[in-house]
Amino acid sequence: MKHLSGACALLVLLAACATENPPTVTRSDIDRAYDAARDAASLPVTPAGQVPTGTVTYDGQIGADLTGDSLGSVLADMTMRVDFQNNRIGGSVDNINLIDQDGTPDQRLDGTLEIAGFENNGDLDAGASGRVTAVGTGGNELDADMNLDLDGTVRTDRSRGDTVYGGVTGDARGDFNLDIDGVFYGERR
Repeated sequence: MKHLSGACALLVLLAACATENPPTVTRSDIDRAYDAARDAASLPVTPAGQVPTGTVTYDGQIGADLTGDSLGSVLADMTMRVDFQNNRIGGSVDNINLIDQDGTPDQRLDGTLEIAGFENNGDLDAGASGRVTAVGTGGNELDADMNLDLDGTVRTDRSRGDTVYGGVTGDARGDFNLDIDGVFYGERR
């Protein structure tokens, strides 16, 4: 890991030290994502015999707490494609925004995580991985490999299997190190 000095010694990813990657979310976006995740968590799990057929694309977000070289949270966009016929999951995670402990959006990480996994009767077991880049002291780029586990279920809101929800755990390792613990949700496109 790179050693940093000055105001950035404690938090590798402070936007106050570099502004090359401004955040793309606001506090209102964070509040809306929290409410949407809470609503998705309260939905009933879709019974195995009622999961959709064919391929369904779900758009949503990942929200998680961060520990390690940066304390706070992360909010990212997620697109998950579930092929119920072949029991496969694909998709991506991007627009990954770091949020300070006080809830202030800090900076956006460059990079995209690719989702791959399996679906079985509405149970979702996938991973998301890729390289992300943050900006550190003096505008220097810091790279890390981010790996997430996504474990969840297909749920029903207005029509059968129109929502996905689950837990996210993982880490980022490289020039900066993070541990990640949170949730994902998505709604049928």
